[in-house]
Amino acid sequence: MQANHSIAKQIITRHPHVLIGLEHLTDLRERTKRKKRRRKRNGKGTERVSPKARKANRVYSQWSFAELHALISYKAALSGALAIKVDADYTSKACPLCGHTSDDNRPKKGLLFVCQNPKCQYTLHADLIGARNVTLRTLLVRQDWIRTGYLSTAPDASDKEAKAARLSRYAELRWSPEVTQASGQRPEVVDV
Repeated sequence: MQANHSIAKQIITRHPHVLIGLEHLTDLRERTKRKKRRRKRNGKGTERVSPKARKANRVYSQWSFAELHALISYKAALSGALAIKVDADYTSKACPLCGHTSDDNRPKKGLLFVCQNPKCQYTLHADLIGARNVTLRTLLVRQDWIRTGYLSTAPDASDKEAKAARLSRYAELRWSPEVTQASGQRPEVVDV
C-alpha cells in the first residue's frame, strides 16, 4: 500500500536516529467489531448500515498493519534508527501515572480514558494513554539493552511466565511530564 510507504517515510524523516516503539499487535482484525446492522429508529428490528459505513469497514479491514511495521523497521535501519516491538497488552487500559489497570478505565469502551483509582482520576484520550504506555515500555527495553547489552526486537509471546514478569514490570512504570534528561531535553522516543 502506498499509504504505508508514505507513513513510514514521514516517521523516519521526522525522527532519524531514534528508538521507535511499535505495539506487537496480534489478531487485530479478529478483535475489532465492524457494524453490519444497526437498530431501526423505532426500536423494532435492524437495518443495514449505510454504503459509506460499509466502505469504511472494507478499507479498515484491508489496511496491513504488519506491512506498516515492516516498512518502518527497514526504513529505520537504513536511516540509523531502530524499531522494536513491545507488548500491546493493556496499553489503553493502564494509567501511566498511577499504574492502575482496569477495563473500567475506558467508560463504555470509548475513546476517553478516566483512571478509576480514587487518588488519581487522570483523564485523557485513550489513544494518547496507549502511546504513553508504549513509550514507557520502549524506554524500559532501552534501559535493559543498555544494562545487559541484549536487545530483543519483539517480545517473546511463547512463554507465559516471561510475559507475566514483563507485565508486572510494566505496572511499575510511571509517566512524568517533568522528567528530563541530564541535558535538560526530553528523551525522544517515537511510538506508533
